[in-house]
Amino acid sequence: MRDKNRGLRKLYERNLDYINSGFLSFKDKNIPKYIKRLQESIEKKVITPKKLKEYVYNRYYYSDENHEKANKPVDRRMLGEKIGLVLSGGGARGVAHAGVLKVLENYGIKPAFIIGTSAGSVVGASYSTGISPDEMLDIYEKEEKEFFKLSQLRSFSQKTMSCTLRSIFKKYLPFNELIDTKIPFYINTTDVKSCGRLIFSAGDLTELVLASSAIPFLFEPISYEDYILIDGGMTDNFCVDFARMINKNDFNNELKIVISDVSAATDSASRIQTSHFLLTLSKEFVDTVKFVGKEILPVRDERDILSIINNLLYILAKRGELAPEFLEDEIIISPMLEKMGIFEFKKYRWAFDKGVETTKVVLQ
Repeated sequence: MRDKNRGLRKLYERNLDYINSGFLSFKDKNIPKYIKRLQESIEKKVITPKKLKEYVYNRYYYSDENHEKANKPVDRRMLGEKIGLVLSGGGARGVAHAGVLKVLENYGIKPAFIIGTSAGSVVGASYSTGISPDEMLDIYEKEEKEFFKLSQLRSFSQKTMSCTLRSIFKKYLPFNELIDTKIPFYINTTDVKSCGRLIFSAGDLTELVLASSAIPFLFEPISYEDYILIDGGMTDNFCVDFARMINKNDFNNELKIVISDVSAATDSASRIQTSHFLLTLSKEFVDTVKFVGKEILPVRDERDILSIINNLLYILAKRGELAPEFLEDEIIISPMLEKMGIFEFKKYRWAFDKGVETTKVVLQ
């Protein structure tokens, strides 16, 4: 019979090499109790890969009150010819960003800069390097088999998932330096070492987009320079405060900020389902994840699984502190994508059309 916890156990055993080499020692009385609790929880299978994945998904994609401000119609003439554009994370739903961009193009509205998180970094990187929204659709169609791999969560390893994305990025992005993009582009990531948001304006475009999209437990953490990077949406799915700073410093607050929000759980039903899920997790698991992650631990490298799990839970507990409320003069375009899961890549054309449809409604 297949051991469903084999993957996590192997990572845990590999982590013991670092523990035994002096990085950490569970025999040391000075080791925090919550790390011993994490070790015991893994050994007793209280924490399993499935529970961790589900916990992360539901905490990561939980929506907030900002959605109540979304999709209010505005006169598009108020925007002028240039805007600051923020593209949220949202998995496969990110294709809707391309639909938003298509309408903006048709109306003669161009981003003066783009900030992308997770799926938003994929679309933002494509657009800022000269790939049109229609060309993005063509890429999805050509690479349908590869994107299908990403939807088979239980069939492929983290390494395979990461390699699949990396190969697609390298194949279609016309160049690989972030600083060379035709439109200034900023990529939001999360650094597991510091448990903080890290936004890049220069560097290896492919690796940084991959890092911004590296959902924990599905994709490998990305070692980049002195950082260990994962999905930017873990700390902040929008970075709208950063957009405001750029607008103030570089454009004297002359730009309108437009936020394309394709994050999940945009409707009340999804919120209820999320809350219900968290309540149905076993009490022992919930107690463990609350107990672990009280402090940031040093992370030696991407294989240091115990410290990464601890820091990830720390991030989830603190999530939202960086993300400010949207302001009244900011334009939020939030396509109604509640019927689309974050890995339902087969619905890419439907999501694109929803992006087009919603943007036309908002920008009258």
